[in-house]
Amino acid sequence: MREYLLEGIKKIGLEYTEEKVDNLIKYLNLLVEYNSHTNLTAIRDEKGIIEKHFLDSLLLQNLIKEGTEKAIDIGTGAGFPGMVLAIFNPEIEFTLMDSIGKKTKFLQLVKEELNLENVNVVTSRAEDYITDENRESYDLGLCRGVSKLSTILEYILPFLKIDGEFLSQKMEGTGEEQEATNALNILKGRIENIYDLNLPYCNDPRVVIRIKKYESNEKKYPRRVGIPLKRPL
Repeated sequence: MREYLLEGIKKIGLEYTEEKVDNLIKYLNLLVEYNSHTNLTAIRDEKGIIEKHFLDSLLLQNLIKEGTEKAIDIGTGAGFPGMVLAIFNPEIEFTLMDSIGKKTKFLQLVKEELNLENVNVVTSRAEDYITDENRESYDLGLCRGVSKLSTILEYILPFLKIDGEFLSQKMEGTGEEQEATNALNILKGRIENIYDLNLPYCNDPRVVIRIKKYESNEKKYPRRVGIPLKRPL
């Protein structure tokens, strides 16, 4: 599996170290073993996990702005893209958040087994986790989710500093950026770029939307738990 992963990293055009590749393989082994008794991902074959989780996450690597110090991944699940990018970017402090305890328990195990000092695992929802202390404190927001962009924006943008960026991952173009115009206006976000990418082996399409925050948000955002999902801006 190491050669398959390594070739995929090369196809994407990323710089890497042997230690980073070793850590991804350790992560893969932990995930496969843990997934055998606790459902973390529906993809169970190793090549599928490597391409559709690890390499998919690494499509963001060359899009991360130089000087990024703090990143937050909301709804990280089994660690995608946050844990993979934390392995590749030890100089960036990552907060990996999920509301499902079995997933954060696994992420804590990965953190400990790989000695990742740049990872902070949080079991919470974005609406509950945000405080005056961590509001507008992150340079980079991440979310590889199925929720509508207008909903995800309300979770992410309040955590970002002014000039911070959100790299939103979608499996394919859905036109959601048009539906999210109102949310972008209210939350002071602006679409900077839309990247059409492909996975390196199966060539499946992926879309990454780069969104920049240009002003502070009103403190009433995000609204209380469940409201952003039920009533998107």
